[in-house]
Amino acid sequence: MRRAAAVVSGLILFAAGFACGHLDSALPSLLNAQQDEPALLTSDALTVYAKTRKAVTDLNDMFIAAGRSTSATSDVNYFSVSVGGIDVQRDLEEGRGVDPETFAALYAFEDQELSATGKKERIFKRFGVDVSQNLDSDEHGRIRYKKKVVQLYSTERLNQLFARRDQLQIMSSNK
Repeated sequence: MRRAAAVVSGLILFAAGFACGHLDSALPSLLNAQQDEPALLTSDALTVYAKTRKAVTDLNDMFIAAGRSTSATSDVNYFSVSVGGIDVQRDLEEGRGVDPETFAALYAFEDQELSATGKKERIFKRFGVDVSQNLDSDEHGRIRYKKKVVQLYSTERLNQLFARRDQLQIMSSNK
Protein backbone atom coordinates (compact mmCIF):
# COMPACT_ATOMS: atom_id res chain seq x y z
CA MET A 1 0.00 0.00 0.00
CA ARG A 2 2.82 2.37 0.83
CA ARG A 3 4.49 1.53 -2.39
CA ALA A 4 1.32 2.28 -4.37
CA ALA A 5 0.90 5.61 -2.54
CA ALA A 6 4.52 6.56 -3.39
CA VAL A 7 4.02 5.64 -7.04
CA VAL A 8 0.74 7.59 -7.24
CA SER A 9 2.33 10.60 -5.49
CA GLY A 10 5.24 10.49 -7.92
CA LEU A 11 2.90 10.32 -10.91
CA ILE A 12 0.87 13.25 -9.60
CA LEU A 13 4.01 15.36 -9.11
CA PHE A 14 5.26 14.39 -12.56
CA ALA A 15 1.88 15.27 -14.15
CA ALA A 16 1.75 18.60 -12.32
CA GLY A 17 5.27 19.51 -13.48
CA PHE A 18 4.48 18.41 -17.02
CA ALA A 19 1.28 20.50 -17.08
CA CYS A 20 2.99 23.57 -15.63
CA GLY A 21 5.78 23.31 -18.18
CA HIS A 22 3.35 23.19 -21.09
CA LEU A 23 1.10 25.92 -19.71
CA ASP A 24 4.07 28.23 -19.25
CA SER A 25 5.05 27.96 -22.93
CA ALA A 26 1.46 28.57 -24.02
CA LEU A 27 1.15 31.81 -22.05
CA PRO A 28 2.86 34.93 -23.39
CA SER A 29 5.93 35.89 -21.43
CA LEU A 30 7.27 39.38 -20.95
CA LEU A 31 10.83 40.03 -21.95
CA ASN A 32 12.68 43.11 -20.86
CA ALA A 33 15.80 44.18 -22.71
CA GLN A 34 18.66 45.25 -20.54
CA GLN A 35 19.76 48.76 -21.35
CA ASP A 36 23.49 49.13 -21.86
CA GLU A 37 24.95 51.94 -19.85
CA PRO A 38 27.05 54.26 -21.98
CA ALA A 39 30.71 53.74 -21.27
CA LEU A 40 31.95 56.89 -19.63
CA LEU A 41 35.60 57.70 -19.96
CA THR A 42 37.65 58.68 -16.97
CA SER A 43 38.78 62.26 -16.68
CA ASP A 44 42.35 61.12 -17.41
CA ALA A 45 41.19 59.46 -20.63
CA LEU A 46 39.24 62.57 -21.63
CA THR A 47 42.30 64.75 -20.97
CA VAL A 48 44.49 62.51 -23.16
CA TYR A 49 41.76 62.48 -25.84
CA ALA A 50 41.62 66.29 -25.86
CA LYS A 51 45.42 66.54 -26.18
CA THR A 52 45.48 63.92 -28.95
CA ARG A 53 42.69 65.63 -30.86
CA LYS A 54 44.52 68.96 -30.62
CA ALA A 55 47.78 67.37 -31.84
CA VAL A 56 46.04 65.62 -34.76
CA THR A 57 44.20 68.83 -35.70
CA ASP A 58 47.46 70.78 -35.64
CA LEU A 59 49.19 68.15 -37.80
CA ASN A 60 46.25 68.15 -40.22
CA ASP A 61 46.47 71.96 -40.48
CA MET A 62 50.21 71.65 -41.24
CA PHE A 63 49.51 69.13 -44.03
CA ILE A 64 46.84 71.40 -45.52
CA ALA A 65 49.12 74.46 -45.36
CA ALA A 66 51.90 72.49 -47.06
CA GLY A 67 49.52 71.35 -49.81
CA ARG A 68 49.84 67.69 -48.84
CA SER A 69 46.21 67.22 -47.85
CA THR A 70 42.68 68.27 -48.67
CA SER A 71 39.51 67.01 -47.05
CA ALA A 72 36.01 66.49 -48.34
CA THR A 73 34.46 66.38 -44.88
CA SER A 74 33.99 69.15 -42.36
CA ASP A 75 36.10 67.37 -39.75
CA VAL A 76 39.64 66.05 -39.47
CA ASN A 77 40.27 62.91 -41.51
CA TYR A 78 42.27 60.79 -39.06
CA PHE A 79 43.22 58.27 -41.73
CA SER A 80 44.66 61.02 -43.92
CA VAL A 81 46.66 62.44 -41.04
CA SER A 82 47.99 58.99 -40.10
CA VAL A 83 49.45 58.46 -43.59
CA GLY A 84 50.92 61.93 -44.06
CA GLY A 85 48.07 63.56 -45.97
CA ILE A 86 45.75 62.68 -48.84
CA ASP A 87 44.26 64.91 -51.52
CA VAL A 88 40.68 63.69 -51.11
CA GLN A 89 39.24 66.45 -53.31
CA ARG A 90 41.42 65.39 -56.26
CA ASP A 91 40.61 61.72 -55.68
CA LEU A 92 36.89 62.51 -55.80
CA GLU A 93 37.24 64.66 -58.91
CA GLU A 94 39.28 62.02 -60.75
CA GLY A 95 37.09 59.10 -59.61
CA ARG A 96 40.08 57.12 -58.33
CA GLY A 97 38.45 56.03 -55.09
CA VAL A 98 38.64 57.49 -51.62
CA ASP A 99 40.19 56.62 -48.29
CA PRO A 100 38.27 54.46 -45.77
CA GLU A 101 37.24 57.36 -43.52
CA THR A 102 35.82 59.45 -46.36
CA PHE A 103 34.11 56.35 -47.78
CA ALA A 104 32.47 55.65 -44.42
CA ALA A 105 31.39 59.29 -44.07
CA LEU A 106 29.77 59.17 -47.51
CA TYR A 107 27.63 56.21 -46.48
CA ALA A 108 26.75 57.74 -43.11
CA PHE A 109 24.12 59.91 -44.79
CA GLU A 110 20.77 60.69 -43.28
CA ASP A 111 17.47 60.30 -45.11
CA GLN A 112 15.20 63.28 -44.51
CA GLU A 113 11.59 63.26 -45.59
CA LEU A 114 10.46 66.34 -47.45
CA SER A 115 7.16 67.39 -45.91
CA ALA A 116 5.62 68.79 -49.09
CA THR A 117 6.15 65.78 -51.35
CA GLY A 118 6.74 62.93 -48.90
CA LYS A 119 9.88 61.98 -50.85
CA LYS A 120 13.07 61.20 -49.02
CA GLU A 121 16.23 63.16 -49.70
CA ARG A 122 19.72 62.14 -48.68
CA ILE A 123 21.50 64.66 -46.49
CA PHE A 124 25.29 64.42 -46.40
CA LYS A 125 25.84 66.14 -43.06
CA ARG A 126 29.62 65.85 -42.84
CA PHE A 127 30.31 67.42 -46.23
CA GLY A 128 30.43 71.04 -47.27
CA VAL A 129 28.13 72.49 -49.89
CA ASP A 130 30.75 72.29 -52.65
CA VAL A 131 31.00 68.50 -52.24
CA SER A 132 27.46 67.62 -51.14
CA GLN A 133 25.85 69.38 -54.11
CA ASN A 134 27.64 66.86 -56.36
CA LEU A 135 26.65 63.79 -54.33
CA ASP A 136 23.72 61.54 -55.12
CA SER A 137 23.02 57.83 -55.35
CA ASP A 138 22.17 55.46 -58.15
CA GLU A 139 19.28 52.99 -58.34
CA HIS A 140 21.34 50.44 -56.39
CA GLY A 141 21.96 52.82 -53.47
CA ARG A 142 25.63 53.43 -54.35
CA ILE A 143 26.90 56.92 -53.60
CA ARG A 144 28.03 58.91 -56.65
CA TYR A 145 30.11 62.05 -57.00
CA LYS A 146 29.40 63.91 -60.24
CA LYS A 147 27.57 60.81 -61.53
CA LYS A 148 30.58 58.51 -60.92
CA VAL A 149 30.21 55.77 -58.29
CA VAL A 150 32.55 56.46 -55.38
CA GLN A 151 34.66 53.44 -54.50
CA LEU A 152 37.15 52.64 -51.78
CA TYR A 153 40.82 52.88 -52.75
CA SER A 154 42.23 49.85 -54.50
CA THR A 155 44.15 47.29 -52.45
CA GLU A 156 47.39 48.53 -54.02
CA ARG A 157 46.69 52.15 -53.06
CA LEU A 158 45.77 51.14 -49.49
CA ASN A 159 48.96 49.09 -49.20
CA GLN A 160 51.00 52.10 -50.39
CA LEU A 161 49.36 54.30 -47.78
CA PHE A 162 49.90 51.77 -45.00
CA ALA A 163 53.56 51.47 -46.02
CA ARG A 164 53.84 55.27 -45.87
CA ARG A 165 52.27 55.18 -42.40
CA ASP A 166 54.86 52.60 -41.32
CA GLN A 167 57.66 54.83 -42.65
CA LEU A 168 56.30 57.84 -40.77
CA GLN A 169 56.18 55.82 -37.55
CA ILE A 170 59.80 54.75 -37.99
CA MET A 171 61.02 58.24 -38.91
CA SER A 172 59.11 59.89 -36.05
CA SER A 173 60.40 57.42 -33.47
CA ASN A 174 63.98 58.46 -34.28
CA LYS A 175 63.27 62.07 -33.23
